[in-house]
Amino acid sequence: CFHLADWDNELVCYKELSEDLTCTWLPVPSAPNTINYTIFLKWDRIRKLFQRNTSSSSITIERKDLYMKRSASIWIAVNYAHDSCVKGKNISVTPSEAGKCLTPSNINAHQITNQLIVKWDLPATPTSYELRYREALVESTQWTLVPVESNAVNVTILNLNPMSSYIVQLRCIAKDGLHCVCVWSKEILVPHKLMNKPRISYNATTEISPGRRSVLLKWEV
Repeated sequence: CFHLADWDNELVCYKELSEDLTCTWLPVPSAPNTINYTIFLKWDRIRKLFQRNTSSSSITIERKDLYMKRSASIWIAVNYAHDSCVKGKNISVTPSEAGKCLTPSNINAHQITNQLIVKWDLPATPTSYELRYREALVESTQWTLVPVESNAVNVTILNLNPMSSYIVQLRCIAKDGLHCVCVWSKEILVPHKLMNKPRISYNATTEISPGRRSVLLKWEV
């Protein structure tokens, strides 16, 4: 296998309510719809490699296959039909210290002209966080990181394109002594505000039953 430099797969492995280990990653860029991934675990001081195949970009490894107190080097590889193989970067995980960190909840965001305002509720034990955002309609757009103070409950990002929609995520910042794994929140889509009044091009109203109507509108921006 050779290392694919432009595949930043953001591999992360963590435990939630059970002792099983869940690993997730981003798909290979420009890959076909059906592709097989192989996850490898190389345990410290154990010669034999553990591996599992999957067609999705996540997998759960059961407790019986884990050494809870041992460190494992973990990576993802992709085998193509023409026998070539690419792999992503390695991460190091000790299952006993891989519980998922508490994260901010109730994350919501909205735009005001060229500003993006993001708010959230803090978990019971706040720590330092980071936020990232990118334009929603351009897949190749790089994420922009924004540091967030530990007790902050909102952040305002300035000088954005008012005609663009954005995607936002939030997570804690890994540091020494934090024996849990920081995982990005689900992507929050922030649609842009309409700058001009849309022109209604089609309007049809149909009565379904007494007191109920179906309205179909089409408009041009």
